[in-house]
Amino acid sequence: MQFEVFRSSLAPNFPDGAVLRVLGDLDMAGAPRLRNAVVSEVGAGTRLVVLDLTGVDHLDSTGLGAVVGALRRLRTHDGELRVVCPEPRVRRVFEVCDLDRVLELHVDVDTALEGMTVQ
Repeated sequence: MQFEVFRSSLAPNFPDGAVLRVLGDLDMAGAPRLRNAVVSEVGAGTRLVVLDLTGVDHLDSTGLGAVVGALRRLRTHDGELRVVCPEPRVRRVFEVCDLDRVLELHVDVDTALEGMTVQ
């Protein structure tokens, strides 16, 4: 099993934003690492997180819980979560659970950032 979270900045247009790119399986083993990455970002003052799931091979209920937890943590700190999920089989997991009604799913990072402004 492989699971990695890579961070990249959205600066200069979004100085308090970051992209977290997830590779591998977002499941019981990987979910705590995503949670820790989000906690670190929020603690560092990040208010916009783009969660890029393009490289996710498998997503289970624990992984979904980590994504929902990230959303809650960011909203609690006046932040926002945007999810990039172009892969139909991974997107389907969000749709089956009706999470596509709570999270807007984007096809790429650029689309996720459309309409955003620096505050």
